[in-house]
Amino acid sequence: MTAAPDTPAGAGPGEPAGPARLGPATVSPAGMDPCARETIELIVQAVRDGDDAAIRNLLTDLAAVADTAALLYLRERLYRLR
Repeated sequence: MTAAPDTPAGAGPGEPAGPARLGPATVSPAGMDPCARETIELIVQAVRDGDDAAIRNLLTDLAAVADTAALLYLRERLYRLR
């Protein structure tokens, strides 16, 4: 059995399916540490610029303040670069 063409990746039985064209929201989670949010945006810019040294340094900074919500937000922001 194959998934319907409009089912987003990862949607399974009992999960809502919607148009695959719709991406995740880009609003950071409420209550996220402002330092984490700023560092994430700097990481995204460093990735755009291809600045590997800055990416490494910023990831080290983020590790000190990140929680699960911040890491998921970083993932979302990086996926949107494609």
